[in-house]
Amino acid sequence: MTYITIDEQTKEGKKLVAFLKTQPYIEILEEPNAVTKKAMNEVEAGSVKKAKNSTDLFRQIFG
Repeated sequence: MTYITIDEQTKEGKKLVAFLKTQPYIEILEEPNAVTKKAMNEVEAGSVKKAKNSTDLFRQIFG
């Protein structure tokens, strides 16, 4: 599965989205899925881990 972002504010972006919608093997999701929404809400609420680097992050997660 691949995720892309298309700027639909541009003329080219609108054309590309219109074309992609005609393809039977492409599913366009207008809304983020539940997992993504939860992650976005956690970021907005500030309930995320902040780390200096990957070593620090793993130390925080796994002790």
